[in-house]
Amino acid sequence: MEDKNKLQEEIMKADNKNVEKMWKDIDENCTLKTFLEKMTKDELVKIAKRYSVRGITTLKKADAVERVMNVILENTKVALELMEEGILRYIEELLKESGLKKYQCNEMIYINYLRNRGLAFSGVKNDEAFVVMPEELKGVISLQLNKELKDRARLNEEVIKAISGMVYYYGICKIDFIKSNIENIFGTSFDEAYINTLIANGEELGYDYVIDGDMLCNIDVEDTEKILKLQEECKNDYYKFDKKSLIKAGKIDFVEENKQGAKLEKVLGELFVIDKNILKEEMDGFIVAIKNEVEKSEAIDIFLQAYEIQSEEERNIFVYELELFAKSIRKWSLKGYTEDEIQKANARVVNEVKIGRNDPCICGSGKKYKKCCG
Repeated sequence: MEDKNKLQEEIMKADNKNVEKMWKDIDENCTLKTFLEKMTKDELVKIAKRYSVRGITTLKKADAVERVMNVILENTKVALELMEEGILRYIEELLKESGLKKYQCNEMIYINYLRNRGLAFSGVKNDEAFVVMPEELKGVISLQLNKELKDRARLNEEVIKAISGMVYYYGICKIDFIKSNIENIFGTSFDEAYINTLIANGEELGYDYVIDGDMLCNIDVEDTEKILKLQEECKNDYYKFDKKSLIKAGKIDFVEENKQGAKLEKVLGELFVIDKNILKEEMDGFIVAIKNEVEKSEAIDIFLQAYEIQSEEERNIFVYELELFAKSIRKWSLKGYTEDEIQKANARVVNEVKIGRNDPCICGSGKKYKKCCG
């Protein structure tokens, strides 16, 4: 208990330090140099790294400020060309307010993104929180906000969402696999550094994946090694999603919908008075459990605990509908396929090739055919 309290204290101290860094008083002179001078040496190093500049750690603070300031001013165009639409829209809003905009609590991700590149800063003025763009950058950035840049931002966002959508459906993806697939989907080749930068930007902006070495993992994956092992054992190729489907699935907090899920919602709505948002959360939890290879019976029991089942008949109806729903969920272990799709594909093969019930199942699970897809 003592260790837990100590950990909580350390977390609170770290949070307070971050708040102090983020919300310092705004000077009348809102220049880039003024804001950089208020940053720590570590923060300056992080900004420099965003522009692939090294050697800042060996400089004195004043020299580091000067160097980072020049790097930002020289590379503003490059930074803008790698942004997605949401960030660019936020910059436009900031410029409409003459570079001084009242802070809104839902803007923190955008503020951090811009602050990490030295393009905008947060601070306090007359006891109110603001986001500020330095004077030198307002004119430079305004000149860059043309149709070409906006089209580039739209493409960047589509690529990030397609990457995120791929990770949503496959659970875990090698970065090389992602790059190859993205090029096929968009019908063009992309520079490796460009894709790597967009992947990092997507993680920073809160898309539903994390970078783990040479892989991307969906934030809901509970056992990476288990899913990887099951994918290796799965003999079918990866399900081929089109660009539109991946971009849709790449939205933050996306949850797949299908006919079986809609039917389950209808059945539950007819039998119980239940808040739609609560029902959605429970169905989301069930989907994640199935994707993480929780036993169907266990996932169903957990789901049904939220309801007062009146009879065995009623329970059987639920179990039946949930089993159908589980089979319609795209699974990470099946490389984006549903159990229904795999079973139908195997049935077609069985019609062509006679398989004994005690033979290994053709889905590659390692189980006997009679205990798997048979």
